[in-house]
This record gives sequence, structure tokens and C-alpha cells, in this order.
Amino acid sequence: MRNIVFAGFMSILYACTPSSHSTEYSVSGVVSDSAANGKKIYILRYDDNQYIDSTVIEKNQFTFKGQVDTASYCRIDVDRGVYANFILENGDIRVDLQKHNQPSGTLLNEKVAQLALAEDSISELINRRGQEIREQCGDDERAFDSQMKEFIRQQRESVANKCADLYEGHWDDAFGYALLYSEFFDSTPLAQQKALIAKFGNWLKSTRAVQEISKKIEAQEKTAEGMPYTDITGTDADGKPIALSDFIGKGNYVLMDMWASWCGPCKGEIPNLARLHNQYKDKGLTVIGLFVWDKQENLKKAMESEGITWPQIVDEESKSTQVYGVDGIPHIILFSPDGTILKRNLRGDAMIKTVEEIMNRK
Repeated sequence: MRNIVFAGFMSILYACTPSSHSTEYSVSGVVSDSAANGKKIYILRYDDNQYIDSTVIEKNQFTFKGQVDTASYCRIDVDRGVYANFILENGDIRVDLQKHNQPSGTLLNEKVAQLALAEDSISELINRRGQEIREQCGDDERAFDSQMKEFIRQQRESVANKCADLYEGHWDDAFGYALLYSEFFDSTPLAQQKALIAKFGNWLKSTRAVQEISKKIEAQEKTAEGMPYTDITGTDADGKPIALSDFIGKGNYVLMDMWASWCGPCKGEIPNLARLHNQYKDKGLTVIGLFVWDKQENLKKAMESEGITWPQIVDEESKSTQVYGVDGIPHIILFSPDGTILKRNLRGDAMIKTVEEIMNRK
């Protein structure tokens, strides 16, 4: 793994790539579907979610022309699954709508393409290792999950350790911005992300993406393990007011599951939550659900279909995800009886083991 990633980094950092002294941009590509001819397409700038240029597909081809003062990370969408990410900068740029992240023609776009190849190599290695572990473990799901999680943890750590190398020379440009969306930045622990952001230039710090990441880091620091809980308000399954504080401070540990009815992995955790609920509901543990990124009207049907019997807090505005710095679900948090956050992001067997150890110490 380390050799593969290292090779990817070296190609990104030191590859001989064309430099551009153009004062205008040309972004061109080919569309394989003739039905797209005559269709108007747009360049979307990620940071402010604004369309900044448009053109029409003719004879299965398109070309955007214009001029920019500052390079920016952008996207062209033709249809679902037919898109390209690239950096819009002055110069001749080619995009591949099938490979999505393989732009070419300018310095920064060559780096984006090399970054994507490095990420692909990581994914391929994880998939291969997953197949090997599956063959070794057979039907032993617990052993498979444990070994896969440890392998992925090691790879994420290796990837994160290289993130600062990638930023060298790109602390205030569009490639530095593109890195924010990469596996390299995502794998980097919060403390290291914060240190990286501190080195960003004024332009990169001012982008919406960095400001949102900074807010998430601040929220996660305030709600880290060992910190006191922050209250959450909403409505219960019947639409009546309810709050997290209705359960905290009542003498029980509280296991809170942030979930949604459309979320497959969330549903995968429900049997584990049910097991803990049934085992410890009369022994000092309260399991509750926090329904986010979903509608009140979907809750009861989901509870019935999944066999959920524990209390629910519906947060239709999903403010709780911002308060706790959560950008993915399920996200399960264990609180002590006094409201101290004991563990965050619990899942699967690790969650069951953690809760059982705590409850059996009582």
C-alpha cells in the first residue's frame, strides 16, 4: 500500500506538466450520446454553487471559451453519471466525461488527474485486500469486519500522513481547494486538518468549503469525547416537543443514534441497537434515535418497518448535525448519566463491545 501511494504522490508532486501562459481558457470534450446534441450545458463552480459559463453540444462535441482571473474547481454535467471535474484556469483544457476526474492540458489539471489515479489505486488495493480477507474468514462476519476495519484504518493513516506533502506549493490555489474533496484530506485527523488550514493563504481560507470545514472542526472539538453534551430539541414520533435533555441526567447512560429512513447503513445498525436496547433497557441504558436529513412524516413508517420501539427525536432542520459536526450517518454517540460524551461514531461489533463493557462495570 505504502509503495503504491508513494508512487502516486511522487507523480503528483514532481511530474513534468505543461505550464500555461494563456490569457483565455478553452474547455473541450466529447459526448458519446448523440441525443445530447443541441443540449445546453454549464460549468458549475463548486465553492459558490454558481453556473459561470454555458455552451451547446454540437456534433457530439462541446467547447467553452472565456477568461478567468482566478482558477477555480469546477464541474460539467451532461447527464446523470456523465460529468467531469476539473480546474477552470486559462489555457487549453480537455475533459473526459466518462472518467470524470482526468482533465488534461494545464498544470493544475494534470495534478488533478494524477490525484485521482492515486485515489483509484488506493481503492483497488482495498478491494483486493477485502477479497483476500473474505477468502480467509469465510462466513465469519465478525472476523471479516474486524480485519477490514483495521486494514482500512492503517491505509487511511498512511494516506493522511502524506496530505501535507501534497499541499506544498498549493497553499492558496485551486489545486489546494480540490484536495479538500480528496481521500487524502478526508483521511486526515481533525487536529492535522486544522494545522493544514492554518497554513492556507487568504484566498483558500476565504472559500466557503474551508469555512464550512472550519466550522465542522470547531463543532467536533466542542462535542469531542470527554466534553459535556449540547442539547438538541425537536419533536417525537407524534409531533410533540422533545429534547435530548429529557433523557440526560436521569441516571441512565444514553446511546443516541443519528439516522434517516433512506439510509441503508443506518438500517444495518438497527439490529445492534435493538440488541442493546433489549439487553440493558432495565439496567441503566436508554437508546434513543435522532432523525435527521429526513421528514417527520417518514418516521412512523420507518419505525414500523424496522421494528424500532425506542424514543425518537425528529430534527427536520438537522441543526444537530451542525452542532455535533456530523457529515455522515449513522453516527452513534454514547453519553454518560451526567451528559459527558463518552464515545462518538460507534458502529457494529465495536459499539456492542463498548456498551457491554461499560454496562457490565456498573
